[in-house]
Amino acid sequence: MSKLTNFSMKNVAAIFIMMLLLVVGGTYMTTTLKVESFPDITFPVVIVSTTYTAPPQDVLENVTKPLEKAIAGIDGLKTLSSGSQDNYSQIVLQLAQSKKPEDVKKEVEGLIANVRLPQGVEKPRVLTAGFASEPVYYLAVYGAPGTKQADLDAAYKQTILPGFNGLTGIDHVDSVGNQEAVLTLKLDAAALNTHGLLPTDVSNQIKASLMSSPAGTVELNGNTQMVRVKGEIEKIDQLNQLKILTKTGERLPLKQLANIEAVSESKFIARLDDEPAVGVLLYKTKAANAVEFADSADELMEDWATTLPQVKFHKVYNSANDIKDSIHGMIQEGGLGAILASLMILLFLRNVRMTIIVLVSIPLSILVTLLVMGPLGISLNIMTLGGMAIAVGRVVDDSIVVIENIYSQLQKAQERNESVIRLATAQVSNAITSSTITTVGVFGPIAFVSGVVGEVFRPFAITLVVALLSSLLVALTVIPMLAKLMVLKSKRLKTHDEQHVSGMGQLYKRTIVWSLNHRMKTLLIAGLILILSIGLTIPNLAVAFMPNSEAVKQGAIHIKMPRETSIQKMNEKSIELVKTLKAQVDSKGKPSFNYIETLVGYNESNDPYPFRTMMYFELSDATNGPEAIKTYKTDMLKLLPEGSTVNIELFTGGPPTSTGADFSYALKGDDPQALQQASQLVKDALKPFSEVSDIKDSWSDAKTEVEITVDGEKASSKGLTTAHILQTVHTWISDDKLGDLKLDNITYETKLMVDAKFKDSVEEIGNFMIPTPTGSSVQVKDVATVKQIAAPNIINREDQAQVVSVTAKINSTDKGGVSKKIEEALTTLQLPAGVSKEVKGVSDDINRSFMQMFIAIIASVGIVYIVMVIAFGNARAPLAILFSLPLAAIGGLVGLLITGESINVTSLIGFLMLIGIVVTNAIVLVDRVQQLREQGHSIREALIEAGVTRLRPIIMTAGATIIALLPLGLGLSKGTIISKGLAVVVIGGLTTSTLLTLVIVPIMYELLFKKRQRKEAQVVVESV
Repeated sequence: MSKLTNFSMKNVAAIFIMMLLLVVGGTYMTTTLKVESFPDITFPVVIVSTTYTAPPQDVLENVTKPLEKAIAGIDGLKTLSSGSQDNYSQIVLQLAQSKKPEDVKKEVEGLIANVRLPQGVEKPRVLTAGFASEPVYYLAVYGAPGTKQADLDAAYKQTILPGFNGLTGIDHVDSVGNQEAVLTLKLDAAALNTHGLLPTDVSNQIKASLMSSPAGTVELNGNTQMVRVKGEIEKIDQLNQLKILTKTGERLPLKQLANIEAVSESKFIARLDDEPAVGVLLYKTKAANAVEFADSADELMEDWATTLPQVKFHKVYNSANDIKDSIHGMIQEGGLGAILASLMILLFLRNVRMTIIVLVSIPLSILVTLLVMGPLGISLNIMTLGGMAIAVGRVVDDSIVVIENIYSQLQKAQERNESVIRLATAQVSNAITSSTITTVGVFGPIAFVSGVVGEVFRPFAITLVVALLSSLLVALTVIPMLAKLMVLKSKRLKTHDEQHVSGMGQLYKRTIVWSLNHRMKTLLIAGLILILSIGLTIPNLAVAFMPNSEAVKQGAIHIKMPRETSIQKMNEKSIELVKTLKAQVDSKGKPSFNYIETLVGYNESNDPYPFRTMMYFELSDATNGPEAIKTYKTDMLKLLPEGSTVNIELFTGGPPTSTGADFSYALKGDDPQALQQASQLVKDALKPFSEVSDIKDSWSDAKTEVEITVDGEKASSKGLTTAHILQTVHTWISDDKLGDLKLDNITYETKLMVDAKFKDSVEEIGNFMIPTPTGSSVQVKDVATVKQIAAPNIINREDQAQVVSVTAKINSTDKGGVSKKIEEALTTLQLPAGVSKEVKGVSDDINRSFMQMFIAIIASVGIVYIVMVIAFGNARAPLAILFSLPLAAIGGLVGLLITGESINVTSLIGFLMLIGIVVTNAIVLVDRVQQLREQGHSIREALIEAGVTRLRPIIMTAGATIIALLPLGLGLSKGTIISKGLAVVVIGGLTTSTLLTLVIVPIMYELLFKKRQRKEAQVVVESV
């Protein structure tokens, strides 16, 4: 290490150039780093989705099961789950953490390529899932007063939607409520039957008449020209008069067989308060920068404000604002921490130049960290910025120890020259190197922590490690060089009186002497404090997976009415609900809701759900969100019919749990009725718990299905097969899309269908005509039985067995405690025969993640010990240092109790950090003891002398770290919640360990080296 110091002292210009390059490089890298809320968590998950027009049971049997069978044997598969619903199958493969989703995706694509699926099944899509695939911008587009709905729809379709789709980094856009010009040709079933026609006969003749296509080329007057053939239908009236040929050769105008309606319609209905609107949800790609993406969208909307004055934009929720607030909060807390640390250092050194020298380590270490983050693909997010904010207090530690020793040695020196600075740096270089490497080594086990915890905290650990290693390099090179330039020739540097001991030093000297004379008493007191702190705090501390995220004022309401509800009825009810909510007032007497955006029929997918509605809202500042939503939910349920559900959630920032629910109870079995009965029993058992809300299960509402059972004997007597009957029924009930038609200068999305009144009952379906090979026709009811049956809306399976999940939200900081209480209550529940159970959710995450963190903490202690053994060259001195670790737990636990923080993954990371930080002070102390003993001092003399001389740097380094973390621990800025528990643990632990380390470590050192002390005394006696 002395070579680095010598190089920097000799090559001042080169060091300044390097510093300049680091500043420029780090600053530039800051502008190129991706900015997001959390690290892009790529879950080890692969999803297979398939579209097949069929009811859930058929989707399960014909699509889901064959695909499950093909991929069930994939290496590294932890859980295989699936959902089969109307027209859709989804299979989710949860993989071992070591597996790369992209590699498994290719393997899955290869396996399913050989699976034979029914005709009409779309090619299965294989996707990977990640935290960054959420919608990042919620908008409402509405018209200015006097704007027609048609003009708003036209502007949206022609300008706004293409503009959003052209954004850099856009994945897709969900549009809710935009109306399209639709031309529907509603066939008269009675007229078709009279003339012996099927819907396909009419459809094929219309398509043939509308066909427009090139026919080839001809030579005209020596020029080659294209020939194009097209139909003459350009008006709706012409379409009405289009002749349709019947089986008897009669030519009928289309209007005798169908009613043509030109309307504007939408799958969904959207409103902003009482105004018609278009709901827009923007999804970005995983690689896109969330802040830049949102800024680009804002720029587009600013341009449209000028070019489309009749269109207005309301920003419902922009996740980039949360990211900006979080980043601003972290930078603010880090900056404030740096200022407080500066004042702390100035207070002890009482020398402005020395303080400036020390502070150089902060920007240099941070800029080096930013420079490294770019090539590693690490983004600027809450976790990496939290790592840097926490590093602010720690990166000055090495520089403080170096500059303090240089300061002391220069005061003592008879002749002040560069050799004094080199000697002073060399005296502490081993101590700061081993202490920094020890702290860095603590984060090694984080690499082996799996799941969400590993993904979230790995960038945090890397950031902190790079900052600490940078600070060590700065302390050994830049600090001595700046001391040479700024302090060496300073006339203000007073000569140090060797005999002078400060008041604080004298107090400590008396304390350490008494403690060494009363070792057992001191250890007993420390042990008693440790036992009491554990006994009094742990039972009273809440347990959670992650700290409670800050709830913002925005949120969403999910409303579900009985399945038979029409979209018109749902729309009427939503208007009534919005009116009720808008009448609510806050504590100041003003409306509780700033706005409410209603999306009728929308359920976060492109498929309409007439019985569902989503509402996005923003509460006023004076409204207590968590309390208010409980009241609003009760009020809304009173206005809804029996069987309806309302779930209200406030948007929060934070990494997700593995199941997405606080509490999840999985029930498995083969009997659907038993599973349904079991899920109801579990839901009823959860209702008495006041801390639990939003209780729901994955067992969908029962729905009715029309089942046509073909009588084989009757069908064959008419020359029909089941396949023939299936195909004919399909033509009667399905919509036939004719494409886009431009009629009367309006482009319509055109579709042909049998009028709904001819297929709205079992009787009508039974009257459908089926042509036979003999030329006659029979009705469906003549060859088959038509009836309605009860059927599930979705069939969920896990590991190829049917499963139902009961989930709930836990409204408590002690999520682990509440979850445990629920589990105990459910153990007495008698489930139907054949149904097994499994608890998941936050308790599952806590158990798995806490176990990994405890193993990481134990491994870190081992790493710390090995590093110290190598540094000190013996095993006893590091053992004495390890006794400082239990003392840190005292302050950490008391800190959590006082601040009301829970024991969670974040606070456990704080305890992990403490292992590295706490031993730093003990290393600085013991290293000096070792040096003094080598100079011939006795063990006790060395302990007292080292304690007094190292008191100031130890108090300074610990104080700087504590003061720098104080703003983060108070959590005053938005977005710092994730780091608050961590900071509290470090502040509390470092406070108690610093005070006790100065006493306990010397006692343990003396006890461990007691035999050697006796031998030394014996040698002295014999020499005398």
